[in-house]
Formats: sequence, structure tokens, C-alpha cells
Amino acid sequence: METTLERKKKELYKYLFKYHRGKENAVYCYQLASIFCIEKKDVCKLISKLRKVDGIPICSCCCGYYYPESYSDIVEVVSRFNKYLVTLSTTSAKLLNASVRT
Repeated sequence: METTLERKKKELYKYLFKYHRGKENAVYCYQLASIFCIEKKDVCKLISKLRKVDGIPICSCCCGYYYPESYSDIVEVVSRFNKYLVTLSTTSAKLLNASVRT
């Protein structure tokens, strides 16, 4: 039996695919939450599941989420994710090497 969130996930994908193709048509998380009558945190969870579990290429930018128009859209987002990972890794290493002052 399909859960409500599972149904919302499918609806969200169809909505992004139909109305929000390309970066210039990105939609904010709070707008999606309002449209689908769910919390913003649930929008984020559903987007994550679409990406990780279903392999759907949902892109994001400062203006929100969108379905890519081309492969270069995906490459741009992945590049941004990778830069973020490097920053996190560097910060983690610095924290582990830091000494606590008392």
C-alpha cells in the first residue's frame, strides 16, 4: 500500500518535470511545501529520495529546485556539491587537529 508521502513524492516529480524545467524556472522549497500541503522538511526529504533512491536528477540552485534541461545542468549542481564536500572535509580535519584551550 502506497503511503501519502510516497504519493506526494511522485506528484512532486511530475510537477517539477512539467512546470519547472531549467534553472530559470526553479521553485523555492516553501512554495512546493505550500502547493503539496506538506512541511518544508518533507519537501527536502522527498527531493532527497527522488535523487538517492529513484535516481531522478532534481537540480537545485539559490532560487530553488528544478528539473534539468540538459546534462550540463546536472554537472553544474554536482560540481557545487563536490566543492561543498571539500569544504566540509577541510573543516572536519581542522576540527580534529585543533587543541582545546581551557
